[in-house]
Amino acid sequence: MKKIAKRLAALALSATLIVPAGAITQDGQSETWFDGVWSLIDSFGLKAEDNPYVLQNYINKYLQEHPEEMYNVINDILSLLDTHSMYLSSEEYSQGFSTLEGFVGIGVGIQQGSGGVLISEVMRYSAAEEAGLQIGDLIIAVDGKDATQMTNTEVAELLRGKEGSSVNVTVRRQGRELTVTCVRRQVNQVYVSSQTMADGVEYIKISAIGSQNDWDAFSEIWEGLDEKNTRAVILDLRGNGGGVIDIALKMADAMTQNANVYLAGVHWREDMGGLEEHYSTGGGLPLNKIVVLVDGGTASAAELLAGSLQDTGAATLVGETTYGKGQGQYHLDLINGDKLVITTLELELPKQGCWEGVGLTPDIQIENRTVTVNAERLTPLDTTENLRFGTQSDNVYAMTERLALLGLLDEATSTFDGKVASAVQSFLASYDMEPELYASSQTLQALDAAMQALDGQTYELDEQLLTALEMCKLAAAEPQQYTALPDGSWKKN
Repeated sequence: MKKIAKRLAALALSATLIVPAGAITQDGQSETWFDGVWSLIDSFGLKAEDNPYVLQNYINKYLQEHPEEMYNVINDILSLLDTHSMYLSSEEYSQGFSTLEGFVGIGVGIQQGSGGVLISEVMRYSAAEEAGLQIGDLIIAVDGKDATQMTNTEVAELLRGKEGSSVNVTVRRQGRELTVTCVRRQVNQVYVSSQTMADGVEYIKISAIGSQNDWDAFSEIWEGLDEKNTRAVILDLRGNGGGVIDIALKMADAMTQNANVYLAGVHWREDMGGLEEHYSTGGGLPLNKIVVLVDGGTASAAELLAGSLQDTGAATLVGETTYGKGQGQYHLDLINGDKLVITTLELELPKQGCWEGVGLTPDIQIENRTVTVNAERLTPLDTTENLRFGTQSDNVYAMTERLALLGLLDEATSTFDGKVASAVQSFLASYDMEPELYASSQTLQALDAAMQALDGQTYELDEQLLTALEMCKLAAAEPQQYTALPDGSWKKN
């Protein structure tokens, strides 16, 4: 950057123009000599009047003479704008933004089997899924070409093609042949999943907000919550580096009960529209509780989603301070295959405003802790007896000592109370054991076996998730605020 500055300054100083010295330096204030010279060129230069890109033209000339410095020069310039703008080669972009990029294809994963090439994965919302292809299908032909003796690399090459083109895939499934036609299109991974954690408590994990597929998956999950009589939700955004802003706003809208709630604002350049305000449409399922898990890896659009729910009072944030990326970028394709990532907007929340460089502070701040299991130092556990509610004994202490190591209790206790009973139920559920009203001998044996399996191991205890689960269990115990109807809809109680 210093080289180009010197070269451009020398070119500028070669012009013949007599002006007061103060016009260049603004009487010694903040403007540099270089800034002043370029200000004069912009103000008086004949070519500059109709060419606002005069500086860019000089940069182009310099780069033609020194092409090896292109990336450094451009990124040096972009770094002066903000920390998020950058110029990337296609390879660098693919590595850094893989969650957004996707690929063109039919949406299958394949692997080499003993009998040929098998379909090992069918991606959601893909052409392959729509055509009915299934995991385990043996690919025997592609566009009529015999694939039975091909390698998976050769089959993959036949499946590739231009977006919008068609390919016929013939598979053998359970002894019969089936041919389907798939139209190649953009395929993106789905980064949304869910599971029921307890009665009335649903856990939704969003690891990235990469494409429309993630909205489709989230919408499908959210619209099905009433059928499960869900009363509380844990939304896990930890490690979510963000993605598409519009999808994050749609998710926030879907989770908001009331209409006309200010969700967030998007600040564009004035010539691009200025402030764009986003309000809820209402109609979100009336849940008793929403807890959002965040950490230092929660960034950008994921922070927008979390912060919007926090500021509008729709959710409680649990975890650690987020990354602090409150600006958004356009990802522009260049003719040589490279990418220009340029900051074009700034995000703001209803109460916290823009969180760029600051992050979001959770309502409940808690870090996960690391534990090491040493089975020999644990209080001996008698696995032959049954422990019941209300029991006070050393054996209850031994049991709860192990439950605490698993993160199911805050600390060991000698009294079998309500918290201990809940911890026992959580242990049984995590090991797919039948629920019971006490801790049976079989349960104690399984608990002791778990400690033996973890003996000597150091692992991270997910205190954040456990805290959220406890909060949601308590909320789920409260009366349900809606009634699910036979037609798949619901009405508010």
